[in-house]
Amino acid sequence: YKATLRETGQIVAVKVQRPGVLETVSLDLYLAREAGLFARNFPFLTDRLDAVALLDEFAYRFYQELDYNLECENGLKIREQMSVLPNVVIPDNFPRYTSRRVHVAEWIEGEKLSQSTADDVGALVNLGVITYLTQLLEFGFFHADPHPGNMMRTTDGNLAILDFGLMTEVTDNQKYGMIEAIAHLLNRDYTEIGQDFINLDFIPEGTDTTPIVPALTKVFDVALAGGGAKSINFQELAADLAEITFEFPFQIPPYFALVIRAISVLEGIALVGNPEFAIIDEAYPYIARRLMTDDSPRLKNALRYMVYGRGGSFDAEKLIDLLQALEKFTAV
Repeated sequence: YKATLRETGQIVAVKVQRPGVLETVSLDLYLAREAGLFARNFPFLTDRLDAVALLDEFAYRFYQELDYNLECENGLKIREQMSVLPNVVIPDNFPRYTSRRVHVAEWIEGEKLSQSTADDVGALVNLGVITYLTQLLEFGFFHADPHPGNMMRTTDGNLAILDFGLMTEVTDNQKYGMIEAIAHLLNRDYTEIGQDFINLDFIPEGTDTTPIVPALTKVFDVALAGGGAKSINFQELAADLAEITFEFPFQIPPYFALVIRAISVLEGIALVGNPEFAIIDEAYPYIARRLMTDDSPRLKNALRYMVYGRGGSFDAEKLIDLLQALEKFTAV
């Protein structure tokens, strides 16, 4: 609802939770979890995907999403963190007027990004990629629900992001692991990708990844065909990786399921307006900036690897590529 604060006259958006939602969601989750527990009696169904663990992760987030006090806190936190990015608008939230089932936030004028015909939509989508990467890989506090209704082009041409009920957090090890994996992927170093998947909790610690590397090589060779790592379609890659879970001790961890969902939605919005859109290509300027400015020893090693490779030979072309990407990030 659109409303006006009596004290200040400010226009606000008021969200009111429908009656009985908590009970309905709880029943649905209970029934789904019971089905998951029953499936554990059939190892061929659960050896590669722990449906109960995945459901528990989603259930935890669902219940958080139903608590509007928490959504208000999330909105305030994201607003502060994203203040480092120009042209990104996060609506202000009003804890004083918010309760568990009523949420009050600043009203934003604009149109859905996915429906806008403005000339700058492509640039705003690219800015959206940078925004989500900043959340995921810099702050580790990630908006896990970027559906088309949550991303707007404001009337003055900025990118507005709404609705922070569904969030997820990633550890420093997972953040650095994702950047290292992208560096190895760009260099087509699949032997290192095996260790990357251990670091990211896809593969149990101590697992011999030697038998898995050929399968990963096949998946990534297909994904990289026709334009290299920067042209990868993330949704197709995620589907191909899911197939591997049926052949090897390889699971998609619950936290990454939320990341896949969010990035796939973001990619889907972009592909509607630009069929040539490639998520890693748009992410590369941010990755270059992190590699070239972060003081973390792991990212310094990743930068050294990007420029010198496994063999330790200086690659001037790779360095120029990184510098050009960094220049592009500065322009964004």
